[in-house]
Amino acid sequence: MLVGGVVCSVAFYCRRCGKIHVHDVPYFPGMKRFSLRCADCSHEQAALVRQDKGRWEIHVPCVACGKEHVFSYSLVQLKRMKLEKVYCSQDRFELGYIGQRRRIEELLAFNQTEFERIHPSDGTNFIGKQQILLEAVNRVHEFVAAGEVACLCGSHDFIAQVRGDSVLLECGQCGSCAVIPAESAADLRRLVCGSAIGFLAPALHNKR
Repeated sequence: MLVGGVVCSVAFYCRRCGKIHVHDVPYFPGMKRFSLRCADCSHEQAALVRQDKGRWEIHVPCVACGKEHVFSYSLVQLKRMKLEKVYCSQDRFELGYIGQRRRIEELLAFNQTEFERIHPSDGTNFIGKQQILLEAVNRVHEFVAAGEVACLCGSHDFIAQVRGDSVLLECGQCGSCAVIPAESAADLRRLVCGSAIGFLAPALHNKR
């Protein structure tokens, strides 16, 4: 039995601040639910829930689609897992990693190195880019929930999705779309309450 031992390690991007931390997941007999919280802002990043017959569920709230994704594994799978990337099932937005701590830390370091190689003078690191994207998605969701965004057809019903370094906002009524840049701090400064969001009709958007 693994009482007091570590089952695996996980790392998920925080929905609130965008930071990512590696957590060791202990074997927790007697506990039905184990919460993983951001080391910076204490927001819950994910929850592990024990099921019957040695199975565990990992519940991860997704900032991209607004839903909670549930991933199911056996205890044996988690113990043997070297590294697995976890994605949003709707738009493949990367949520985090599960596996061995060393491999997760190596991947995070590699991502940072590659980002700096591709963007040598950008001034923002890889994790910073994720923070900007997550903050943009949060703001768009808040604007929509408050009724502050209106399509050309008059609708206030939208679906927000992450597309690369942008947030795609699609009208649920007529299908018109707005592409909101979320690549830099300057993009965030422009994304404030009352800022204009330009929508393109479906036919025009598909030509781009």
